[in-house]
Order: sequence, then C-alpha cells, then structure tokens
Amino acid sequence: MPVSLHPFRFFLASGILATALLSISDRSATAEELMSPAAAGRVGMVEAWRRQLSLVGGAQSAVDIQLYVDGSRKRTFIEVSRESDGQTEVLNRIDVNQLDSLGKPIGLKEAQRLASLQVMRWKRRGIAATAKENEIHQVRVYTLGKDGTVEARDAETGELIWLSRNGDPMLPNGSLGINDEFVTFTNGSILYQLSAESGKTVREVRLAGTPLLGSELVGNYALVPTTSGGIEGFPMFETLDPPFVEMVAGRATNEPTPAPNSTRCAWPTDQDFVYVMETEGEPSVLFRFPTDGVVSARVAATVDDRFFFGTEHGHVYGIQATRSGDVLWRLSIGQPIYSPVFTAGDRLFLASAYKNLFSIETATGALQWASPVSQIDQVVSASENNIYARTSGYRLAVIDAQSGSRTSDLSNISMNHIVVNRLTDRLYLLSGSGMLQCLRPVNASLPQLRVIPAPPVKVEDKDTDTPKKPEPPKGNDPFAPAGGADPFAPAGGADPFAPAGGVDPFAPAGGVDPFAPANAGNDPFAAP
Repeated sequence: MPVSLHPFRFFLASGILATALLSISDRSATAEELMSPAAAGRVGMVEAWRRQLSLVGGAQSAVDIQLYVDGSRKRTFIEVSRESDGQTEVLNRIDVNQLDSLGKPIGLKEAQRLASLQVMRWKRRGIAATAKENEIHQVRVYTLGKDGTVEARDAETGELIWLSRNGDPMLPNGSLGINDEFVTFTNGSILYQLSAESGKTVREVRLAGTPLLGSELVGNYALVPTTSGGIEGFPMFETLDPPFVEMVAGRATNEPTPAPNSTRCAWPTDQDFVYVMETEGEPSVLFRFPTDGVVSARVAATVDDRFFFGTEHGHVYGIQATRSGDVLWRLSIGQPIYSPVFTAGDRLFLASAYKNLFSIETATGALQWASPVSQIDQVVSASENNIYARTSGYRLAVIDAQSGSRTSDLSNISMNHIVVNRLTDRLYLLSGSGMLQCLRPVNASLPQLRVIPAPPVKVEDKDTDTPKKPEPPKGNDPFAPAGGADPFAPAGGADPFAPAGGVDPFAPAGGVDPFAPANAGNDPFAAP
C-alpha cells in the first residue's frame, strides 16, 4: 500500500534534501584562501612565510594593510658566490639578522665566519667561491585594525617588528600614512603619530575639521582630507612651521598620493578635478587639472612626479607635476573606470567597470594588448613576467604581462580580501581569519624593488627661541698672512736674536756655573 505524506511533512523532507544537496555542492565548490605548495608550484611560486596578523575579528576588522620600502633601513647579507660562464651564481646567503640558538641576531662577524666556512667547504669540492657583503632595503608590511592596533612586520620574513595600540575603538579609524620616520592614522578627529622605529606614540594632534579619509605622509607633512572640502597638513617634526589648511573645489574622493622620492602629491575631488600640491617650503597647490568625469580611485604615481588616473567617463590621463602641469597623454577606453591604476615597469594596468583589463604604455598612453583581458576585477601584484589579478568571481588569475594571455586561472583560490603590492614582486594572500601568506617567484629569493627609495632628509629644528651655538668660520681665515707666510718671521728663517756662532755670551766660562755650591756640595739654600 503506498504511503502518502502529509503536505507539511513532504515540504519539510524536500527542504532537508535540498539543504543537504546544497551543502554537498558548497563543499565541492569551497575554495582555499591561501595557496598550497602544489598550487604555488604550478604558477612558478613558493611560499616565503605565513603569519597570523593582530586583527581581532579576522580580516573583516582590517582598516588598512600597506607595504612600504624603507629608504633608511636595510637588511645585510653575506653572500657566498662563484663566477660561472660570466654569470655570478649565489651559492649561499647568510642573513646578519638571523637568530641564533638563544634567539638573538648572529651579527655581522658571525655571518662572516659562517660564510668563510662555506667558502672552505666549496673549495674542497673544487669550486672557487668568494664571500662578500650585500644590502637590500627593508620591506615592511603595516596593518591597522578597527581597535586601533598597528603592527609592523618584515615583509620578507613575516617577523613582528613592533605592535602598538592607540585611540578609541568606538571611533572610526582612517588609513595609514607611512614614511621612514613615522606612521600616522586618524581616530575620530585625532591624528596619531607613531615612531616607525619603535611604534611608540610621538604625539596626538586634534584636527580642526572632521577627517573625510585617512592620512598620507608627503615630504615632512601629514595630509588629511576633511569633510569641509580642504586638506589639513601637520608638520611631522618639531618646528615653527604651523599646521595649514588648503581649501579646494569639492571633497576628496581618495587620499593624496605622493610621487616616489618627491615632496609632491596628487588627489582627486568630486568636482572633476585632480589637485597637485608641493609640500616643500611653504605647502601650496601647484595646479588643478580638470578631468572629464569624476576620478573615484586613488591616483597612481611613478618617478619624475608623474601621475596616472582614470575617470567614470572612461578617460585615462597621464600628467607630470611641473609648476604649470604638463599633460603627457590622454586615452579613452570607452568604459567607466572605478578601480585604481596599477603601475609596473613601463606599463599601466587598469580594469574597467565592465571587468576588462587594459595594458597601457606609461610614456605614450598607447594600448599594448590586442584586446583586453576579460573578467578581471583588480590587479593586486606583479612579478617580472606575470600580473596577478582578482577575477570578477573573486578568484586568482595569472596573466602574461607582455601578451595579455591568461596563463593560469586558480579557481580554487578565493580572494574575498586582498592586499595590493605595487612595490615588489611578492604576492600576498589574506584569509578570513587574518592569516597573511607571502609568496615569491621560485628564482627570486631577494625582492625585486620597482622603485629604489632615496634616503630621507631630516628637518633641522627651526625653533628660534632656542639659541644656537655659532658655527666656526668656513673658508680661508681673513687674518691669515698672504700666501701663508708669517710677516713677523725672521728673514731667511734665522732668529736675529740668536748668539753669533750659536754660542750663548751669558754662559759661564768653561761651562761651570759660578753660583753652584763649592766642591759640588749640597745646595745650602735647598729645603732641609
């Protein structure tokens, strides 16, 4: 006899079955957030490190994650290498800061000793090796959480450098501003200035206006866009230079972008302008550039004060920050642009709102690929030959930088959270739990820097209330004799008061002192 089910029971059973099937489907489609060794090997990469970031609540609580190449701090290595067919092959590389058994850096002398042992071992094998010292700029990764926690890590090793917490966790935080000396961020209406060396709070500054976006360090100033439509600037060093407010047309749509090794920056506003500012001396706007459509994303910058950006009307611009502003080129791609421009070498990579990725030559604005790469949301990193991008489905794609062909589609790698790296050839993946993974090309044990930073120029204390010691005169002494000769020196160098023949006429006859005690006895005037 057939069994009939009550309609409610039938609906419940159907729902349970559908949920089970959906669960099975979801598990089969589940993607990994970090890359396995096998997946990394397929795209020519290897894991350098992975670390849990100090993010309470995981990746969702990250306000900002940035990479920074330090111009004043370097990592030192002793490299053991040999010459082969005109090429230098590094056989071994010893980091001076690697830890010994006690957890302390081994130091330069120990690294040199270990390298000399390596040279001897290679010599026994018939290989002539040499050891020499090598330095690279330190690359750091900075993270800011919603609770005001800022951490600095070595981007090549993942080691924690310092950890600091500031501000009120109930107030919103703005993005990080970073240079060699300081790290800044806004918490509510307070600008926090931290030491890049130790993470300690240097000072807290109350803003005159309400911050609209985060801070950026340009030259010796921290710049903060405000809701009033201006830019507030604060000197980072203890000088007599006062804070300033620069009013512009419209509100900033993104933070200012400094040009590499420069004191100039650019930012867009919602009134179809891009402003360029000079912060050296008395900060002021150099010019404003009218754009065809709003620039929503952050402006990109390269050396020689060149800036690149795209608009919502589909126009891409290249300008140079001279006093009057030079337009390098203008290109229309016919598709709205909301993503930031990614610069790598002599190329720009830009994804449109229709998820098409274009490659543009920085010098001329000419398109480099026969056709754009489809279904690309944003470029996140680049190596010597490849572009790493997030697809429209939030997966990882690897694209050949020269031809624009897709070399790999890693559909099993989920990229719900991204870390954009415009500075080196490393790829960084972030999991939902806040685990950060660093991947590097197999043949690149040291990072390839896209911009070599210039060492910072420190500002002198301009406080005139503090008397300063007079500096010694520079150049020639005005009282020195002409030609360097002493006008009071005797002619010919001889002393005119010296005795004739060199004999003292006042010396006792025979060389005997007439006032000496008789018979060479004791001096009667000597103290008893």
